[in-house]
Amino acid sequence: MTDGDRRSMWRPPEVAAPAEGGVRGALGGSRLFEQPQYAHEVERFRRFVESPGPLAVEIGFDFGERLLDHAARWPDTRWLGLEVRERQVARVADRAPENLLAWRADARTIFATLMPAGRVDRIDILFPTPWWDEGKRARRLLLSAAFVADLARASSAVGRVHVATDVGAYFEHVEALFGGWAPIDAPPTGDAPSRRERACARDGLPVWRGTWRAH
Repeated sequence: MTDGDRRSMWRPPEVAAPAEGGVRGALGGSRLFEQPQYAHEVERFRRFVESPGPLAVEIGFDFGERLLDHAARWPDTRWLGLEVRERQVARVADRAPENLLAWRADARTIFATLMPAGRVDRIDILFPTPWWDEGKRARRLLLSAAFVADLARASSAVGRVHVATDVGAYFEHVEALFGGWAPIDAPPTGDAPSRRERACARDGLPVWRGTWRAH
């Protein structure tokens, strides 16, 4: 099966509603940050997001060049990067200015349990992994109805969510999830595209994008 065949055949899985009292997620799910050894990380996160100024979140920042560029370009905005790969987080954290926090955490866990309501002004979700394997797709799919509801709760009155993907069927899934939100213009961006965006431009792959506001 070619890569193009896989892309055309992608379908959203059946995702069960979150279990009462927690989100499974990666890295231990929502129970992870209830453990005492992570209290200092939770406190660092809370200090960061509760500080004055707009808050932007990039979910799955990969190599982080785009995130670092944005933090330097808009120093009055606080930039939170959420990524589950330890090496990528360390790579960005070593270069992060004061207005950027790179955290190894599952965004589903953070938005369901720790993110204050109405705090986030911008959320970027670029090229989320579609997961071709059916079992992994159901367990690891980032964008689900439950997660979108958490994004809506966390979004400020001017908050917007921007999604980009190179899998057309995935974007159809995303459009359906954001069907009750208002389509708006994409947020400004800098001169450092993500690694996947560069690959799509190099290989001539189409990219689907959408930006929505909950309120």
